[in-house]
Amino acid sequence: MEPTALKRAVLKAARTQLADIAAELKDRVADLRTVTVGDDDHETASQTESTRGGDVDLMNALSEQVEHVQQDLERIDALDSTVSCDTVQFGAVVHTDQRNFLIAASLEEFDAGGLRYLGVTPKAPVIQALLGKRVGEHVTINGVAYHILAIH
Repeated sequence: MEPTALKRAVLKAARTQLADIAAELKDRVADLRTVTVGDDDHETASQTESTRGGDVDLMNALSEQVEHVQQDLERIDALDSTVSCDTVQFGAVVHTDQRNFLIAASLEEFDAGGLRYLGVTPKAPVIQALLGKRVGEHVTINGVAYHILAIH
């Protein structure tokens, strides 16, 4: 696949996965909100307070996660698929002999262009070791050697 098309496919797949995660989290928050303000007639006051407090805490935690996912989406949206990178850096799609990475946001493995990718931030230890490296270079992290095959 042509490098720009590959990077575009990787960014699109990452964005889709993040959007799905955001939608799922928002649905959970909405469900909790419904339960929290729902009918309490069948519970005692103490059960209601205890449950409501736990639901509010969970709702707040999920809302925080939604904010983080939205920030990750903004980072992905700001990347330009036509910009090619010649070193490992933020915004790069990096292929190694061990794994393929999108360096932008923390994201579970996803498929794009027939390959598997892991979304990582530049703060990830493996990326810290790879930052600034070029195609053909390698680093060893925790006994695992990563040989850089391509950077887009």
